[in-house]
Amino acid sequence: MNGRSNLSQFEVISQLRFPLIVLVTYAHSYGAVAVDYSLLVSDWNTYEFLKLLISQTLVKVAVPVFFIISGYLFFANVDVLDSRVYFKKIRRRFWTLLVPYVVWNFLMAVKMGHIDWNAFWIYYAKAGVQIDWFGNMQLMTAPCNMPLWFLRDLIIVSLLSPIIYIGVSRWGTWLLAVLTIFYLSGICAFIPGLSAYAVYFFSLGAFFGIRKMDFVDMAKRAELSVYVLSLCLGMAMMLTYRTVIFSSLMLCFRIVGAVAAFALTSRILSATSRRIPRLVAQPSYFIYLAHYVLFLSFIDTAFFHFFGISTAAYSIHYLLCPLIKVVLLVGAYIVYDKILTLCRKWR
Repeated sequence: MNGRSNLSQFEVISQLRFPLIVLVTYAHSYGAVAVDYSLLVSDWNTYEFLKLLISQTLVKVAVPVFFIISGYLFFANVDVLDSRVYFKKIRRRFWTLLVPYVVWNFLMAVKMGHIDWNAFWIYYAKAGVQIDWFGNMQLMTAPCNMPLWFLRDLIIVSLLSPIIYIGVSRWGTWLLAVLTIFYLSGICAFIPGLSAYAVYFFSLGAFFGIRKMDFVDMAKRAELSVYVLSLCLGMAMMLTYRTVIFSSLMLCFRIVGAVAAFALTSRILSATSRRIPRLVAQPSYFIYLAHYVLFLSFIDTAFFHFFGISTAAYSIHYLLCPLIKVVLLVGAYIVYDKILTLCRKWR
């Protein structure tokens, strides 16, 4: 893989993070306000359509993409994963993954007044529902800061990275084929810390990192087919929501949608010299950690105070208020970063 394609790949990763984090905030925003549907007119389905399109369909690509990126970056600069390299990476992730995970779950636990072990591991046991191939219901688990289930599982698969490294190095595509079938089956989908999502998509990213392959270039080669397939799967998901078949469609969409996300981002970056400013993109991780704790519900209250309750109001609220919250969180991070920089200069 030459330097130019390598730079392009990392640029795609860098530019993709922020829009996906914005999508994640939408996924956790639509339930912020209790909806009394009896007050809405018959066309309230406009609001439901927007929630279904964004929070239950488009956002499904975010977790796979982030796990793929994490797996790739873990191994991208590794020639041999010996004990020295492994512990160096784990020490770094202690500060970037484990410490934020504990701190932001603790803040959420304090806010909820419920501090115990479960708050940091399995506070929610029904954060999501999925049906496997045998008709069994799989219940998602999450800590009290619910979006951080991703971080919980990422910490565990990072600790198990030597096993993934050996498996990918020895069996490569055969291992991925088995993991793909296991993932699509929906079996053991939500084992706390070892969800099928984490194991499969982290291993997929690890495969490209270990083999030093340009997965963005591969995505671009298949872009037309993945665009069409993503569109078809997305429409099918929306038509079958709350039915048994939805789970299988959603699992397929996560794979195809992730490939489409890489291809589309690469295509957009190739067509324009404009980039998301670093000042805006840098707070992405902070937004992910903080948005469920700092829900900024006063924005929702103020919105409905001024605009009242109606179909249009709920639809505009759903589209607009998460963006306002993201802007405020970006601003809060910039202020924090400026204060931190000044403190360092005064030392």
